[in-house]
Parts: sequence; C-alpha cells; structure tokens
Amino acid sequence: MPSQKKFEYVEKVKECLKPGKAFYFTDFTGLTVKNLQVLRHELRKNKATYVVLKNTLGFLALKEMGFDEPSIRQLFVGPTGIAIAFDDPVILAKILNNTEKLKVKGGFVEGEYFDSSKIIEFSKIPPRDVLYGHIVGSINMIANFVGVLESIIRDLMYTLEAMKDKNKEVK
Repeated sequence: MPSQKKFEYVEKVKECLKPGKAFYFTDFTGLTVKNLQVLRHELRKNKATYVVLKNTLGFLALKEMGFDEPSIRQLFVGPTGIAIAFDDPVILAKILNNTEKLKVKGGFVEGEYFDSSKIIEFSKIPPRDVLYGHIVGSINMIANFVGVLESIIRDLMYTLEAMKDKNKEVK
C-alpha cells in the first residue's frame, strides 16, 4: 500500500508540471553539482526549470496527467531529470543540447512525444524573435511587390487613357 507521503509527492510533481509547455527528459549522469546549479540558473532566466524525480513516482504523475504510457515508460530509465519550459520550448532545447554531460532522452512538446533526435532538431530552430523578424520582412516584401504591381496597373491605365484621348483628337 503506497504511503500518504508518496501520494503527496505525486500530487506535488503534477502541480509542478501542469503549467509547462514542454518537458525534456534528461540523464544527468556525470553532471557536477556546480554544473547543475549553472544549468538551473540559466533555465530560470529563460522561464524554465529543472527537477530531478524518482522514476516510479514521476512515471505515475505523468501517467495521471494523461501522457502516453509507453512513451513515458522508456523515458524513466536511469537517473532522470525533467527540464520544464513555461514559455519557449526551443530555447530550452538549445540550452540542454549545449550543456556538457547532459543527455536528452526525449520529451513532450505541447503533449506530443518527440525522441532525442527531434529535440536536437528543435535546438537548431532560430529563436522566436528571429522568426518574427523573418515574417515581418516577408510581409514587407509582399507589400513592396503589391506597390510595384499597383504602379504598373496605374501606368497602364494612364497610357490607355492617353491613347483614348489621342484617338479622339485624330478623328
């Protein structure tokens, strides 16, 4: 029979994970305490956190939250830490992939499971601000193109009007 303390632990884990947009499961073997503190500090600056969980109780918490059981079972093998993104999952993936001796096992981004190779691909996506800049630049290019088309049509209309006036003078 599970103890009350374990039930409370599972509930505490669920409360910690609920506001997260992305969860990256890591193996922190070989990571020093100092490196872990630096990692946690960097994550806090980027609206994220890192928690180390007991595998069985962490598995139960995620299962109760509705995550895919086979996916989470394979993530809770060996020492397990979960990096939780509360804002931008891409920045978190970049930080984790740049941390020495930290191995990303896989994770969930907005409820969908991704293996470690996909998490590495996430880390290569440009930051949100850069993507917004690309969108704004594309919109400006479209606006410029529309302006050019508009001027061509306007010039065509003036030319046709001039030809019409010239034909009236000739007759």
